[in-house]
Amino acid sequence: MVRMKVLKKIFVALFAVVFTTVGAFGDQNCKNENYRRAYPEKCKSSNNTTLLTVAGGAVLVGTGVALALQSSGGHGSSSTSNQTNYQRTPLSANIVANYSLSDYVQNKKVNAEYLDSLTGGSDIDESVLNQIKSDYKYQRNQQQYDAIDFAYATARGYSGKNVNIQIMDNFNIEHGNHVYTIAKYLAPDADITTNNLGASENSFASFDYMANEIGNKPPAHIYNASWQIPSTASLNAATAIYDNNGATKTYAAAQNYMYNATSENFITQIRNSAIDNDAIFVWAAGNDMQNESGVLSALPLAFPDLSGHFINVVALNNYGKIAWYSNQCGITQNYCIAAPGSDWNVANGRSVDGTSFAAPVVSGAVAVIKQAFPYMNATQITQLLFVTATDLGETGIDSVYGWGLLNLERATKPVGTPRIVLSNNTIRPLSVSNISGSVAPAIQKANIKIAFVDDFSRAFTTNLSDHIKIIPYGRGFDKLRENENNAFNLFDGFEFGFVQNHLLESSGLISVQSNQLTNFIGYKHEFKIGNVNFYQNARLGITHLKAEENSIVSNFSNIYSSTAKIGTSWQDLSFEIAIPEKIIYGNMSATLPIAKTDDGQIIYNNAHIDLSNTRPSIEYTLGYKYLSLTFVDNPYYENEFFIMAKRKFAF
Repeated sequence: MVRMKVLKKIFVALFAVVFTTVGAFGDQNCKNENYRRAYPEKCKSSNNTTLLTVAGGAVLVGTGVALALQSSGGHGSSSTSNQTNYQRTPLSANIVANYSLSDYVQNKKVNAEYLDSLTGGSDIDESVLNQIKSDYKYQRNQQQYDAIDFAYATARGYSGKNVNIQIMDNFNIEHGNHVYTIAKYLAPDADITTNNLGASENSFASFDYMANEIGNKPPAHIYNASWQIPSTASLNAATAIYDNNGATKTYAAAQNYMYNATSENFITQIRNSAIDNDAIFVWAAGNDMQNESGVLSALPLAFPDLSGHFINVVALNNYGKIAWYSNQCGITQNYCIAAPGSDWNVANGRSVDGTSFAAPVVSGAVAVIKQAFPYMNATQITQLLFVTATDLGETGIDSVYGWGLLNLERATKPVGTPRIVLSNNTIRPLSVSNISGSVAPAIQKANIKIAFVDDFSRAFTTNLSDHIKIIPYGRGFDKLRENENNAFNLFDGFEFGFVQNHLLESSGLISVQSNQLTNFIGYKHEFKIGNVNFYQNARLGITHLKAEENSIVSNFSNIYSSTAKIGTSWQDLSFEIAIPEKIIYGNMSATLPIAKTDDGQIIYNNAHIDLSNTRPSIEYTLGYKYLSLTFVDNPYYENEFFIMAKRKFAF
């Protein structure tokens, strides 16, 4: 009875296998693509061939590479529902899967909030964006371009110029050409070279051959790899890093695993190209529907010197979700990003899908950033693309989408707190400077542009006038002190003296030393016509101003100013028109950062601003006995109106 049950189970199992194989694969051999994906271990011939998949869908067989696989559970199929999920122990001191990132990259929430408030898209005119989006080249892949806000990078003038991308692919078939085409879409002015790693239409060359090809080609800034070793439950990025019990391996064990999966020469060449040339490798995660990326995507975990030089790419569908075919980020989530990979129109209405075609989107984006900010190193560029990505899935970094969706609008504008690097190397926040109305308009009219840096030390320009706020100085207090004896009479109405002024009250980047005194010489004259008194008073002053130490102002010329008033009185009534202090001659010199060179040095420019280029305020005062009513017409800020009672008492 027991024997019959066992035989029955065997018969049912065999029937299921035969039915499934015939239904799913048609031909039960390695010529069938679906069969090869599900059973890569059965498609290794006796001459040590291995499978490489181009991540756009086709499977290519390469010869001459031995794979020593480490089992980590059942073989499973390409469906994520059948994949083994390990209960992983906390990371040991061996492999550190969450390799270190700088604080400002980890603190994604704060930076994202600042990105939304700093410049937005305000630097780009809407008509420019509309013109870009109306171009037929844009419209044929508009959904993909819009998903990553590609039009903003184009509008800001970035096209990958002077940047080299090497497409490492099989160019014996159309796959390599399609990858090239998409990279060219994103970076039309980049120097894109091809490196044919295919042995024939149906096979990649050996990993040692690939290593030699990479080493023999001129170095590139970006290397695009739109192919993978097929992922299964027993062969993926996680199995390279974790052992059968879910514990992290030693670096030596993980590296040996990667050498066996590829070749030591191949990995050494990748490391040399990345580190010696400060290059970035952009790798497709694979199209095996697994919740872990392909094994090659684990390279930075096994070889930490590749961190900052490697981006793993998963593909999205047209609805902004992980594509049905795409592997997920999995253990690579800290250096993984998502990009559109579906329905790319590559030629004559032909569309392609796959992580193969998401990878060159990211490669093109790297080229755009490299052109825009040539002084950024590989680590800074990769971190920038990560922190500016649009968050998808779970909040923050997750195992499906990694950092989220590539966002070129965010990546090409400032990130974090804007700062000014002064000529003495002092760094100050780009804050608003409060400046008196007597000179602020002159500075604003000079239309000066200055450069500031963001958290990635990238230089951006802004108008200095946008960071100036005019102080609406109240004249009432000066009117109260107006008759104080601060002058010495000379002869025939001439006088001299000194008075504290408010010519250049300021704070922030344009700050000057306080206690400003103006020395003046004046002339006053009174006369009568009948019972009506007339008077006039004019003063010419000179002020010596000094800038604060950590100011963009380097020095001032002598500042010459004038005041004038005329008036009349009859019995208890009076009327007066006055012009408060007005600069009639004087210059301010400022040493301003204006740009960065290609090697990251800040360029400074000496600007000279004519401080006399302003209109004066005009005061109108009507008095009766000790009461006065004054209206001040201020041309650059709010007008003033005040009533004052002023009387002397003798004791």
